Amino acid sequence: MNLWSITFAFRLGLAFHALNNEGTDGSNLMQPRRIDVGAITYDGVSGEIIRHQILENFVQACRRDRISSLPLSEGLHPDRGPIGIRAAARMLGKHELTNENLFPSVRRAIELCAVLDVGGYLAAWKEQDAGPGKKYVAEQAYLDRECASYKDADTVKRDSCFDVGWLISEEPQALTVTQHSAYRNTFAMNSRYAQTMRSNVYGGVIRADLHRIGTDDYWYLQEHQDRLAITPDEQIRRQIALVGSIINFIAAPTGAKVAGWAPHVFLTEGVILLMSSRTAPFISPITVNLGGQSDKTIQQNSGYIDATLKLANQQDAWAWSFTDTSTLLVNGDAAIKQLIDGSAK
Repeated sequence: MNLWSITFAFRLGLAFHALNNEGTDGSNLMQPRRIDVGAITYDGVSGEIIRHQILENFVQACRRDRISSLPLSEGLHPDRGPIGIRAAARMLGKHELTNENLFPSVRRAIELCAVLDVGGYLAAWKEQDAGPGKKYVAEQAYLDRECASYKDADTVKRDSCFDVGWLISEEPQALTVTQHSAYRNTFAMNSRYAQTMRSNVYGGVIRADLHRIGTDDYWYLQEHQDRLAITPDEQIRRQIALVGSIINFIAAPTGAKVAGWAPHVFLTEGVILLMSSRTAPFISPITVNLGGQSDKTIQQNSGYIDATLKLANQQDAWAWSFTDTSTLLVNGDAAIKQLIDGSAK
């Protein structure tokens, strides 16, 4: 069995208004994410924001390539894990989700839904509120129609098949606060309606353990079950969709705020490392220096691309660099082709 794993180390030059604002100060002030490294404050973009955007790309890829997923998973519903497992139990003819049929239902959910498979979940069971004034009427109707009822099932979880490190700026950035107003005051516009732009070069890393896609975390608790819950052909289709979704994020990064969905991108560079025999390492595009007298605790790692390329041996490790969006897309396709060809052997 090949232990396929792929990493992306990259630098993005971004200028944006509200890619990842969080926190408030008053009724209409939004504060961006701040990362303190030593005594210096840097700008950042949350890894969870990036994960969400990659999963949105993945959902679109599943729809395009007709890869199976469950309805609430396509909408990235926060409770898609337990809801999907309960729906899988009903499809297996289990109208109550108990410990006896929990693990076959988990396996069936992975088989039915690529989003649960790739994105992971935590299923901590609780009774669904059936009283008056329910917040999610449509969701409750779906549960009543499609899902088994809960009864004393153990908590189960699945770790995501890919990990994302948050983006951090290479240069310190002073705090910027964005002020919004619901109306224009022509006599005091500057104080009523003001926007600030943040611009920096950001370093980031993403790793996907592709060999885990389609596997059943609880196969050993069931009789006569293989670890792989889907066919090898379906596994490679899901792997290709995930790799393509990561590439598409780096090529066209998006964020959490409507005003930041299309940031200005003035730099795209990095390196892709694909391995078939072990977890692929990555070499960060930044270095951290907490000692000495430097006025910058974060610095660019100028050698990260060359160091990663040296890991390639063309036998169980392959690497491709990119210096712009065009070479990212071309070499991303080359990585996918190598994955397909290697899986076919």
